[in-house]
Amino acid sequence: MSVPLYVVLLHHPIRNREGKLVTTAVTNMDIHDISRTARTFGASGYFLVTPIPVQHELVNRILGHWRTDGSREYHPDRAEAVNLVRLANDFREVKDAIRSVHGEDPEVVLTSARSLPNSISYTQYRCELEEPGRTKPVAMVFGTGWGVSETFYPEVDRNLAPIHGREGQEGYNHLSVRSAVAIILSRLFGQ
Repeated sequence: MSVPLYVVLLHHPIRNREGKLVTTAVTNMDIHDISRTARTFGASGYFLVTPIPVQHELVNRILGHWRTDGSREYHPDRAEAVNLVRLANDFREVKDAIRSVHGEDPEVVLTSARSLPNSISYTQYRCELEEPGRTKPVAMVFGTGWGVSETFYPEVDRNLAPIHGREGQEGYNHLSVRSAVAIILSRLFGQ
């Protein structure tokens, strides 16, 4: 499959447990683990989206460590994965960056632990991605906190069905975003 894939982790606009609009904190694990998953499944890039300058400083400090000669020599696989990471203040910057490379806006695909209207199954979407001649880039959007705020929905072209475990739709459904990224990318782009 040759579709350009971009993984996007939103830290804003996010809902908290009361449903209020918030900005969540970037974590070190999200930088490392999601970049390694993105690299494993052939992503063209991984965007961390946060409007908070102090969070940009933190991420840049972590990325700076992995981009030194010593870190690249000591742990080349992690350094290679971390090279996919880009920071953005908002989703508009993500779309602009993807458009500058591919000459068109990406198809924005939202993932969620909640069932959203018109959700598509992984099998159906993978078939669409494998259609001959398909080259439109995909921005696969993941949320933090208690999910992406409805204020983001106008950006979305497609909704993916939630991941369900053995208990089905009514069972426990609270994966870490790192686990969700790995499962979803495996279902769509794995062998």
